[in-house]
Amino acid sequence: MTCQHCQTWILDDDHRCRRCGRRVRNTPSRVSPSTFPIAASALAHDIFSDIAPEQAPPVAKVDADGQQILFPGSAPDIRVIPFDSLTSQSERDSIRARAAEIQRPAPLRSEKVQVKHAKASKKRTANQRRLEFQGEADVVAPPQSHIICEALVAPLSLRLEASLIDGAIMLCGVAFTFGVLRVAGVSFEWDKHSLAFLLLGLLTVPLFYKVLWAIAGVDTIGMRSAGLQLIDFDGNPPSPARRYQRLGGSVISFLAAGVGLVWSLVDEDRLTWQDHISSTFPTIPAGD
Repeated sequence: MTCQHCQTWILDDDHRCRRCGRRVRNTPSRVSPSTFPIAASALAHDIFSDIAPEQAPPVAKVDADGQQILFPGSAPDIRVIPFDSLTSQSERDSIRARAAEIQRPAPLRSEKVQVKHAKASKKRTANQRRLEFQGEADVVAPPQSHIICEALVAPLSLRLEASLIDGAIMLCGVAFTFGVLRVAGVSFEWDKHSLAFLLLGLLTVPLFYKVLWAIAGVDTIGMRSAGLQLIDFDGNPPSPARRYQRLGGSVISFLAAGVGLVWSLVDEDRLTWQDHISSTFPTIPAGD
């Protein structure tokens, strides 16, 4: 900005002029001498005083009703066509007569109309067709079983009996092994390391027992003693691959804290995890 006294260019942040040393006001200074002087008692300048009378804007003319005339230089009767000049008096009388003869439409009724809704009949005739929606049969029908054949799943009591017989055979084998080692003069130290090794050895006994019967491709002694037979969901004898799958499913059921075995209590077909994994299940032969 510039100083109001000496017109020296100074910065906006300066409070005093660097040339004259006077205090600088924040009000802008006059740039052009043609601007109007500022005084406390001066009035606003009348800009129309400098305009010549012939250049002044024309004053709008109004008619007798006080409405402004849009075209003051033209005669109003030239551009306005009176309605009476279009038709004669006889034509206007005939138009009024025809309008009087036209029958006016009756006024609309504004009364409330009560509509009675028909009640749906719940009775269905024998020939009446019913709408069938997609997926309705799947929802209403019970879930289908995975077992295709008509063989029944062995009850839990017989399966438990077969497991107890197999377990007794394995215990007899373990006892026979310990007896042989005892006769041979092998001594055991019952410390924590020996007990851990003994438990691991006992856990491998059922695994090797199941592997031997899976390799042989026949049912275990406990299942045959309880009168059970292992078949697949189609009713055929299981293949060796399905027997190995059943062995793996048994290991998974045992490692899951026995949940795979307890699953038969809530399953609709009374099947365990190894039954679902291998698509096999024990059943009672038809001859029995």
